[in-house]
Amino acid sequence: MYSVFQLVENLLLRIAFITGLSYNEINIIVYYIVIPFTWVALVDKILKIHYLKIIFGIGVIITIISIKDFSKFCDWLFQKSVVFLKFFGDYVNSSVVICVFLVVFIYLLLIYLAFFHKTDLISKILGLDEVKVDGN
Repeated sequence: MYSVFQLVENLLLRIAFITGLSYNEINIIVYYIVIPFTWVALVDKILKIHYLKIIFGIGVIITIISIKDFSKFCDWLFQKSVVFLKFFGDYVNSSVVICVFLVVFIYLLLIYLAFFHKTDLISKILGLDEVKVDGN
């Protein structure tokens, strides 16, 4: 688990160095903006709509505009995230399970549904694919 944690941490540190942003800022941008946006975009593809990602993007823009000190906000939110992860026990293990394994699992599920699943998801959820009209 620790090696996975180190790999992700090193990747985020490298991105922070390249962009000139802090580690906490990159962490918040990746886990609270980039990853959720890609999930929303995949859900839009699954549902064959386009407005969820637009709504999400507008929400992010409004939120960022309303934040007076982005760096300070990211430090605060990062610390809240650490408290949340420590709630589950060891910080490193919780981080890997929730922030890596769970994220990858959700990506795999959404990618499968968006690109490889041939039936209509909404019909399946509503059980419409099981309804048969037999004329009686």
